[in-house]
Amino acid sequence: MDLRLIGIIVVALCVISLVYTEVQKRLIFSRYEKLFEKGDFEGCLRVLDGPVVKIVYPRYNQLYMRLNAQMCLADADASRRTIDEMLELSSSDKQRLVLLLRAFNFFVEQEDYERAGELLEELREKASPEQLAGCERTYAIFAEKSAAYVDQMEAELKDATGPERTTLLYLLSVQYENKGDVKRANEYLEQVRNVFEAAVGPDAGADDGGRG
Repeated sequence: MDLRLIGIIVVALCVISLVYTEVQKRLIFSRYEKLFEKGDFEGCLRVLDGPVVKIVYPRYNQLYMRLNAQMCLADADASRRTIDEMLELSSSDKQRLVLLLRAFNFFVEQEDYERAGELLEELREKASPEQLAGCERTYAIFAEKSAAYVDQMEAELKDATGPERTTLLYLLSVQYENKGDVKRANEYLEQVRNVFEAAVGPDAGADDGGRG
């Protein structure tokens, strides 16, 4: 066969393969996104279990989408396994930082302060000053039971709105609990509850048997 013809065929096959990969990526992500928006996180995981996903998506991207669904399902064990695998993978600096921040917050939520502390060490090298300050504050409040940020946060609260205000209210509640001031802790926690009730409506959870 003519070498020129062979070259044309090879190029054509490469183009076809590239187009197929990109089309499949878009189709898979579209299905995943629609299911995610509907709250069907089990469905998201089923999409990611498909054989084509393993061909068209790098392993890191597969696991990142999987982690999103697992966290929404509050599946701590599966989330932990996924995070552990992702931390072992090669990734760009940006991907690594995003993962470190998510993993740090996950381990704080799970009260695994040893793992959170290990990630904090790496964040001290990779995070921006603002990101690191937030992580240091979070670790101090939850892992070290600090109340050192009360005055600062109460000052910030005066101008805070939206999610920032809700976060400050919750962190103030935790800090007053750390101080042993249960009354003030409950006052701030009640404000957090009011925010969520206003967002979801007063009847939300009315049929949950009274669970808090």
